[in-house]
Amino acid sequence: MKTADSEVLDAHFTVDKQNVSLWPPDPPPKTCPSQVLGRLLTVRAVVIFLMLVTITSVLLQAILYPWFMGTISDVKTNAQLLKGRVDNISSLSSEIKRNRGGLVAVGIQVRMVNASLDRISSQIRRLETGLKEASAQLQVLTSSWKAVDELNAQIPELKQDLDKASALNAKVRELQSGLESISKLLQQQKDILQVVSQGWKYFGGHFYYFSKISKTWYSAQQICISRDSHLTSVTSEREQEFLYRTAGGLPYWIGLTKAGSEGDWHWVDGTPYNKVQSEKFWIPGEPNNVGNNEHCVTLKTSLLRSWNDASCDNTFLFICKRSYKPSEP
Repeated sequence: MKTADSEVLDAHFTVDKQNVSLWPPDPPPKTCPSQVLGRLLTVRAVVIFLMLVTITSVLLQAILYPWFMGTISDVKTNAQLLKGRVDNISSLSSEIKRNRGGLVAVGIQVRMVNASLDRISSQIRRLETGLKEASAQLQVLTSSWKAVDELNAQIPELKQDLDKASALNAKVRELQSGLESISKLLQQQKDILQVVSQGWKYFGGHFYYFSKISKTWYSAQQICISRDSHLTSVTSEREQEFLYRTAGGLPYWIGLTKAGSEGDWHWVDGTPYNKVQSEKFWIPGEPNNVGNNEHCVTLKTSLLRSWNDASCDNTFLFICKRSYKPSEP
């Protein structure tokens, strides 16, 4: 038993930083100097490599870290710029939405402007057509310019003829006016002669009828009315002189009376009675209204002062008077 136990290998382990083993250590190999040198060279190469790696890492950190940090800073800056642009885009989007209604209105206005432009284009086409027509007419006028020059050359002569014609026309108008005046005068004379032929006398634009029979004042007035006249009125010394000279001193009724009034003298043809002027025509002492019955007036004498009041029932010759009225030509 002891022999068996003694033949059993003792358990052995070793611990180092590189390996943990529960097996008995191998017997150290036999090494030669060249092997030892090779291992030393290998270890040195590993150490150099590790140093190079370390140096490279340090250099990379020294170079790449700032670049990396700068890159991160640039990225942050670009991110902020991008965020600002996004905000601007959002603002622009909101503004676009707000202006969308305005764009619609602008679109409507654009369509209206387009319609107006269409109308203007149509008008322009019409104007172009009119311009072509005017151009054609201008060519016609240009072709007739020689005739116009000839007419311009004749203008002075035509003007002289026109002046002569104007002078002749003025003379013709003058003669025509004279002829019209003569025609009116002849017509007036014809009218006067026609009335005079009926026993009337003409004076100062009036006709006078000196009767051949005697009548009361009222009957005389009715006869005058039947002849489209009235017993005569007296409005001036010339008329008074004409009447008493024609009467030749015979008594004639005239149209002055106060019958039918409240004692005031008046003319039966409506002529206003001029009391101041009439005083020159009364016979001195007249009117005296003898018997309170002398309400009508006669021409009694062949004098300016020839008026006498008498009874309207007496019978005397009478004088009718009417205005001249031109007859129709």
